[in-house]
Amino acid sequence: MALSKPQLGIQSPILCQLCEREPKISWKCLECDLLMCNACKNNIHPKIKTAGEHMILDFKDIGKISSPSKNIGSTSPSSKDPANIDITLVEEYKTNLDGIFHLAISLDGSLWIGNGDHKKGIRLFSSHTGLQKVKCEGNKLKVTSSFNSYISGIAITPGNDLLIATRGSILKQIKSGTNKIIDTVFDLGSGLPSSIHVTRKNKVIVGTYVTEEKSTVVVMNHEGNCENVYGEDQTKGVSFSSTTNITSTSNDHIFVVEELIGNTEGRVFVLGQGNLITIYSGHSVINTVDIPFKPCDLTTTPADNVIVVDFNSNTLHILNSSGQLMTYISTGDKGILTPISIGLAMAGNVCMLYIGCPESESKDAKLYKLNMIGC
Repeated sequence: MALSKPQLGIQSPILCQLCEREPKISWKCLECDLLMCNACKNNIHPKIKTAGEHMILDFKDIGKISSPSKNIGSTSPSSKDPANIDITLVEEYKTNLDGIFHLAISLDGSLWIGNGDHKKGIRLFSSHTGLQKVKCEGNKLKVTSSFNSYISGIAITPGNDLLIATRGSILKQIKSGTNKIIDTVFDLGSGLPSSIHVTRKNKVIVGTYVTEEKSTVVVMNHEGNCENVYGEDQTKGVSFSSTTNITSTSNDHIFVVEELIGNTEGRVFVLGQGNLITIYSGHSVINTVDIPFKPCDLTTTPADNVIVVDFNSNTLHILNSSGQLMTYISTGDKGILTPISIGLAMAGNVCMLYIGCPESESKDAKLYKLNMIGC
């Protein structure tokens, strides 16, 4: 395969340097030093033997960096070939919300979304909501339940109940098929919940506020008994200022989003059995001083990878189960700006990804439905 570079003159368009035909350049491989069209990036470049180790940059971002770096926080890039990981936009939904800050997907395919904010004088099924249950019907969302309640985190249990972190130390729930918020056996004592996650093994993991500047991550079994606490003893190298979202992988690694002081950036802790594995702080190709890494949400894929939503750069960082960056995908290329929440579900053999955003100039927060492959 000849990889030649055409002569560029004032009247000559820049062509893809693989097929030498397509004038629409979308990508640049930093290792090959080649400009590529979208078709060659997906079909030709992966045939290069070491393609899985190459860093491919969106063409419009080339001028934003001086040189590539393969240092990813305290980790190294995964050797898994990222070329087959991609997303395709299926549908865009408008909501009557001012932000989709919380997103969870029920086992029946319905979605729980909301901005988590409580307002006075609002009744059930009103247009405002701290929390809504919706169904996708064509290109519209049908609201089936609405709750005017403060919400700091939501998660689906194996029994398809919705577990809720709200004000107060006791976690709440909405049992499947009901419209009533009730107490659970999960009591944090003096802590207040900031985030919540239910593992595949039915353990409940809760981020808690201890003080204004200190948080912990509490692991409980299904009976509400505490099994582990991270961040309680800083001598173990783990301390959190604020934990905003949590997920886990099948090897029992826990991924925790920490919001740093100022709410302009953050990082992702990867925790093992009582110890810190690594901290992911973004990648220098994606994140700069002007565009710091700001993880807002994360979810685990069927292949046990973790997708981290980066609000500032409109990017999905895809990590393996040890916290190493595999690849990244621009949501901005799909027209999805300022992504702030994420959820994933299987529809047969198809992996469906949902991304929520805050309100835009139209004042209606949007929810996006995408197909995802290779992850």
